[in-house]
Amino acid sequence: MYYLGFVFFYLKPDIVVVGRTSHTGKEILLMDEPIVSDVALPQMHVELPEALREPTRSKNLLFMALYAVANMVILVGNISIASILLPEQIATFTPGNQTTIFSLILGLGAVTAVVTNPVVGMFSDRTTLRLGRRRPWYIAGGILTVLDLLLMAHAPSLLLVAIGYIVLQVTINMLGVTLSAILPDQVPLRQRATLSALAGGLGLLGGLFGQILVAQIFKGIPAAYTALAITIAIMAALFLLVLREVPLPREHAQPLQVKQTLAILKPLAQRDFALVWVARCLIFLGYTTVVNFMFFFLRDAVHYTKLFPGQSTAQGVNMFFALNVASIIIASLVGGIISDRLLRRKLFVIAASVIMAVGLLLYAFFPAWSMVLVGTAVLGIGFGVYGAVDFALASQVLPAAADRGKDMGIINTAVFVPMILSPLIAGITLGALHSYLPLFVLLAVGALIAAVLIVPIKSVR
Repeated sequence: MYYLGFVFFYLKPDIVVVGRTSHTGKEILLMDEPIVSDVALPQMHVELPEALREPTRSKNLLFMALYAVANMVILVGNISIASILLPEQIATFTPGNQTTIFSLILGLGAVTAVVTNPVVGMFSDRTTLRLGRRRPWYIAGGILTVLDLLLMAHAPSLLLVAIGYIVLQVTINMLGVTLSAILPDQVPLRQRATLSALAGGLGLLGGLFGQILVAQIFKGIPAAYTALAITIAIMAALFLLVLREVPLPREHAQPLQVKQTLAILKPLAQRDFALVWVARCLIFLGYTTVVNFMFFFLRDAVHYTKLFPGQSTAQGVNMFFALNVASIIIASLVGGIISDRLLRRKLFVIAASVIMAVGLLLYAFFPAWSMVLVGTAVLGIGFGVYGAVDFALASQVLPAAADRGKDMGIINTAVFVPMILSPLIAGITLGALHSYLPLFVLLAVGALIAAVLIVPIKSVR
């Protein structure tokens, strides 16, 4: 999944931006806001190149299916390695401090992903090759990911395992950010939430498929990595069969200057963009924390093994994931399709955030297994709708068409920042208060704040 946006102004593909004379005698644009940055508009009379126009042509079912399959790559790689292969490799090389080393490697990987997304997006925005802006980076990301996995399969030391995982976060996020940018580049508004739902749903199934692949079928570390590499190569290559891009003319490519590079986070100064980003961080903070600490919650608060003698806590976690994934997939598809039909985003995102808060509060105040199942279904419904529609919402608040890749990359960082903060917040809260109630209440408050942050957004309905 993994799991986006610029402000659209409903300009027709062949429209020419015109101006009028102001009281100062200078020409001004007859637009509410610029669709491309000032650097990309050296003259007042500019016809947008096709690569920067708002997409209006509907995507067929084959494109949507293979786009979703390509998105599976992210979770097939990340979840399978982080949950199974990486811990096994760490245990092979060191007998002690395994959790500390594991947490450190994951943290460094998350930081790497935060940096990679906007940087690769920024370079792809300025790519003028005949293959297009996104395809060269997508192909490079796919090839490098496969090579890195093959090297990790035979890593002779813990240091090289750690380096391999960090490099993987660079290469696999090259794939991720280009796929994110393709949404506003090529998919019309009326299909975005639906396609986001398909990509998110198949992404989750990809994570489960990857876990089965490495845990049940290819159990040796070298064989498991090789199987993942072949699977990812096939999934990524399939999308290339339907991915077509119009090259960006060189005269419309913004020069990469030091000043622009240093101002890479400038879109966060745009109100609507910043509100979406902060809200997204809060939502993913809640969901990430639940996923990361569900094992300990079931063991220490629900007392799962006492309720079900003979079963392990891990079996309870598996049931949590099954119910959670099922509710996410169903809710995301339903929510995404309805949102696209109505062309409404804010109402769905606000409602989904509130629903997630309800699920978190059920965990907080009713730590009984039956209520955990109810809370998990409620949380999954909220997160499913949110994941589909918020991605579409984000794709409509990007400040500039010329910077879609970079700005989508910044939106993507809202997934990884919570991965860094979640262990810190949960660790401090649980360490100081020794209770899951204040932790889940805190996360629920964050989800409600996320809902409130969406209300003042003006550029999207």
